[in-house]
Amino acid sequence: MDATQTKLFFCEIRDICSRRYQWFMSFSFNLSGNKGLLLLLIAILLLAGCKTVPIQDRNFAERDGFLEQSENTGFRVHHNAGTDNAVIGSMYASGKSALLNGAQVKISAKVKNHSFVSTGPQSSARVEFKASDSSCLIRVDRFNVGNAYADTSDCQQNIETLHARIQAKDAILHISVSQHQTEVMVLSGVIKVILLEDATQSIDVRADHGIIITHEAINRPYPVTPDEVWQRIRWRGNFQLYKTVVDWNKVIAVAVTVAIVAAAILLSRGHGGGGHGGGFPRHR
Repeated sequence: MDATQTKLFFCEIRDICSRRYQWFMSFSFNLSGNKGLLLLLIAILLLAGCKTVPIQDRNFAERDGFLEQSENTGFRVHHNAGTDNAVIGSMYASGKSALLNGAQVKISAKVKNHSFVSTGPQSSARVEFKASDSSCLIRVDRFNVGNAYADTSDCQQNIETLHARIQAKDAILHISVSQHQTEVMVLSGVIKVILLEDATQSIDVRADHGIIITHEAINRPYPVTPDEVWQRIRWRGNFQLYKTVVDWNKVIAVAVTVAIVAAAILLSRGHGGGGHGGGFPRHR
């Protein structure tokens, strides 16, 4: 295995499993012979330990904010600091019709800049964003129908619906869009809502308040109760999302098994051949 092949192999492993493989990239891949074989063996062991598990804490993202969408909806995402091919996050899928740029995602996939994420019946998707710094700006557009739940963390999200532009940072919010209106509930933080048809009309909406925007006007914010919030976001419980991680106990078990088998083979070779000494006859 040459240097290029080794590097590509580990990149593949890293994408299949978790980001724990990134520490491999600090290695020099200019390896050949026994060293290359050793790295290949390690990669195989790690791949053997890959397993798919549910995302337990849906209210936490390891990266900088996330956006979940319900069934029969879609949006396009843009990152201000990324090129067209830059990876700006990861998508996690639930159901058979969770699509990334029209292609089905079974468990998870890397999301590149300007990608379109969509869902069909009985499907949901979650995009965890990868922010470059505190000045990051993520634009979400073509969000024309359906429900979405967003935690912006410290990365600003600008979300455009049929009726409004929503600017949010350090906020948690729920958005519901139909043909006639956009309803936003703010669970945490403060957001700004701007009328799509008239940018001079805008309003700040604080936590524990909701607001309805139509094509013509922004209505006044109104207080919402925890029960009302729960009724809006309960759709999230209908979908289970998964991620692929490394089962290190399995990796260790496989490694021990391989070591025992290898030791047994070496010992059998060492004792083979009886009186011939090295196991093979010598010729003068």
